[in-house]
Amino acid sequence: MSEHRSEPRRARSGESVGGELSTVVEYAHLMITSGREAEFEAAFRAAKSVLTGAAGCLEADLFRDSEEPASYLLRVRWETLADHLERFPASEAGATFASEVAHFFASAPTVRHFDATAVNDKVGG
Repeated sequence: MSEHRSEPRRARSGESVGGELSTVVEYAHLMITSGREAEFEAAFRAAKSVLTGAAGCLEADLFRDSEEPASYLLRVRWETLADHLERFPASEAGATFASEVAHFFASAPTVRHFDATAVNDKVGG
């Protein structure tokens, strides 16, 4: 995975990917402090409604790594890149969600954003 961007790029409202308006999928690799996995999972379940209730958030799911117990993948679908990079961090929902789960992180998450439409599903792709 690529390195975490401590200063994410600014997104334009309604930003398009490949010339088409598209939702984006955030993939965040999370490393949790060893031994706190059950606490983290419970905290995420409790805070998930805050995340999915945030403006622009369409869905969110957390997956546990099959090989490394303290490793997780958070997958969040956003209406626009700006909803995640600009609006969410500045929102009450962003602050609340972070306060519920961030203290479990052993290190800064590695975060990437992808076009929500598979390349093979695109016309001409």
